[in-house]
Parts: sequence; C-alpha cells; structure tokens
Amino acid sequence: AALLNSQPLGFYAPAQLVADARAHGVEVRPADVNASHWDCTLEETGRRAAPALRLGFRMVTGLARGDADRITAARERGAAFRSFEEFTRRTGLSNAVLEKLAAADLFRSLARNRREAYWEALPPPPDPHFTPPDSEAPPPLPVMSALDEVTTDYHTLGLSLEGHPLQFLRPWLATRRVIPCSRLATHDADRKVRVAGLVLLRQRPGTASGITFMTLEDETGQAN
Repeated sequence: AALLNSQPLGFYAPAQLVADARAHGVEVRPADVNASHWDCTLEETGRRAAPALRLGFRMVTGLARGDADRITAARERGAAFRSFEEFTRRTGLSNAVLEKLAAADLFRSLARNRREAYWEALPPPPDPHFTPPDSEAPPPLPVMSALDEVTTDYHTLGLSLEGHPLQFLRPWLATRRVIPCSRLATHDADRKVRVAGLVLLRQRPGTASGITFMTLEDETGQAN
C-alpha cells in the first residue's frame, strides 16, 4: 500500500507491484465507490491475520483528489451508496467525473458493470425536442469480452486484477515459437529464444556501446 501511494517511483509500476503482492499471497481488492479512499488501504479479511489490499481512487487515471474526497465525504455523512442514481445525487459529481469512474469499473458494488455505468454517466442529449420512449425498455448492452475488460483496466487504472494482456495473445505467440517467460529458467542453455511482453523499463548505460537493455513482462513473469 505504501509503495502504491508513493508513485511514481520511477522503476516498478503499480501493475508489477500488485502482481508481485498477489504472487506472494496478498489479496488485492478492486477500487470501488463504496470501499475505496484516495490512498490504497488495508482491510480486514475475517479469514486470516493478513489484511487485504484495497486499491484507492488515486489509481484512476485523471481523477482529481477533490472529486475523490467528495465521494468519501458523502459516504461518511450517510450509509453506503445503494444505486447509481443515489450516488450521483449525493456526490454531485459532473458527468465527466462519472464517466471516469464508470470506465474504471468502480460501480461494481452498485450492480453496474462498466458499460451500464458508463451509459448512465453520459450527459443527456442536447436536443430539447428529443424525448426518450417510455414504453420500451432499453436494449441490453453487449457484454465486454475478457480482453476488452483487461485492456480497459490498463487504460483507466494502469493494471488489471482480471488478467494480463499477453495471455490473450498466447495462442498466436505459440505459433511463432515465442515461449513464456516462466520457461526461461528451465530452457536449454546456449539456445536462441523468442520472448514477448510489455516493456517495463529500458536502460541504456553509457558503457554499453549503444545497447539497450529491456525488461519484458508477460502473464507468467519477467525477462531481462
């Protein structure tokens, strides 16, 4: 929690810190309008001594501290939010802020998935002559694919608790003989290999004769 609240650190990003924590048995809970504070916090689990890590509002890309404080202040003045409509009324947040929260999937506790909440967060049509039909129920929005969910998490939060982008490319990578990072430790020595992943960092020391060193990350680990 302290490392996440001290970002940017300049080396490991939040995605790598959270992945390492989960690999060591830490329960990480998503950011949510009914549970999060500005900073990442610790929560009792009720099942074991070790607490869980709750992601904070600071993880949401572009969300201002003042808007996050309005959420926590409204929550402290009353009970937990029970609906999207109640949330908007009690916080008084603008449509632009609601869209940020919805895109980051922070309304799960209100039984709203990402697309449903984003649709509700959109401002009303500017045409004063437009009247929505009352007799027909709105058609259900298509469910986002797992890849779309993970990709949107990375765009809005910088990480995802649902998966890693490379896992969806693994079948295609396998056809190109790209091996997972986890297999490097047991791979035959003195053999060329192909790896792929997100670029975590680049280093180009002045004594390296122009060589750039990179650390790649896939769904199984890291490769230097």
